[in-house]
Formats: sequence, structure tokens, C-alpha cells
Amino acid sequence: MRKIVHIVSGIVMIICAGIIIRYFFSYQEMENELQDARQIVEQSELATLQQQHDHIIGWLTLENTRLNNPVLQRDNNEFYLTHNYLDEKSRGGSIFADFRNEVMEDRHTIFYGHVLRNGTMFGDLPKFSEQAYAEAHPVFYYETNDKRYALHVFAAYKTTTEFYYIETQFTDYTYTQFLEEIHQRSDIKLPVPVTATDKIVTFSTCTTSQNDKERFVVHAKVVELQNKR
Repeated sequence: MRKIVHIVSGIVMIICAGIIIRYFFSYQEMENELQDARQIVEQSELATLQQQHDHIIGWLTLENTRLNNPVLQRDNNEFYLTHNYLDEKSRGGSIFADFRNEVMEDRHTIFYGHVLRNGTMFGDLPKFSEQAYAEAHPVFYYETNDKRYALHVFAAYKTTTEFYYIETQFTDYTYTQFLEEIHQRSDIKLPVPVTATDKIVTFSTCTTSQNDKERFVVHAKVVELQNKR
């Protein structure tokens, strides 16, 4: 019996080691793919990358983190959960915009991404529940071929899909109510005034909880910077 237990334990250890190795290589492969995209953008410009991959609509960064990614958009919110910017199957998926959005033109633009344990994609997003982290990382940047935006964080919290924070259609009244709800839910307080005349961006990710309806959300005010050209 003891010999059987040892054999079974050995098999379990081998399986676990295989899973860990597979996860490591999937993360590494994903990072290599993103690095290729970053090099193209750094050496030329975003338009060059878009000529090769026409579902790329922009680029998102957060300084002093690993978030430095192309942003994708299709006609649905499922494809880029499981595909990279090359449209190939990928465990890490992509950062992508809600298919309903005219990005940065709508009052409320929504970006989605997975929370990955190595800090890539939206892996660091839940850290915004900490006031100190939010104060140290107050601004995301989003850019297209000809425009650049500063996205000033003003709220962050854990929620579930029961709160419909991904609404895209508002009246002036319902938008004001939505902003008030966001502020009330927030775990952080930052000196960013937001009114019904402002546009906002929401960054949405799952959590590591067993509850598949749980989400972590960060909201930011959109400020268009001087055109790149």
C-alpha cells in the first residue's frame, strides 16, 4: 500500500510540474509576442502595426508597470478573451474595447483584460484597491495614430456583474447617477473632478476568486492631450 501511495504521489508531482512548466511557457510566449509588437511601435509607429493587424485600434500604457499593450476591438466581446493581437489562440487573451464603443468618443468607453499572475495584461489592476498604489499610478495613457489621451484614475472597487457598470447608453440624468454610484463604491479617493460633461474609461477584469461573477473595476477621466501631429 505504501508503495502505491508513493507511486501515486510521484505521478501527481509530475503532473503538477507539467502544469507549472506549461503555464510558464505560455506566459513567456505571450510576453515574446507582445515584445514583438512593442518593437514595431517603437521603431516605426502604431500605423505600421495596424497595417499588419487591422483589429488593433490603439495602445495602452501605465508607467512603472508591465501594462504596455495594443488594444483590440471586434464586433463582439468574446473573441479577444482567448486570442492575442495576432488573432491566434492565447491563454492570456488581449486588452480589448467593448464592441459597442466608439472609443474615446462615447461618454463611457470600456476596456477588458484578464488578470494574470505575472502582472501582464490587467494583472496589476486589483492593486488599485490600495490608496498608495493608486496615488503612485494615477494616469493611464491611450494613444492612436493621431491622438493621445491621459486617463486620470478617480475610482476603483471590487464588484460583481450584478452591478451593470458596463452601460454605454445614458441620458444626462442617468450618467450623473452612474458617476455618483461609482464614487460611492470606490475604495480610493483621488483629487480628480468628474462631471456629466466629462468622458470616462472603465478598465474591467476578473478576479482570482472562485466566484466567476466577481470583477475588479477602475474608472478614469478622459483628458485629450495635444495631438501627436
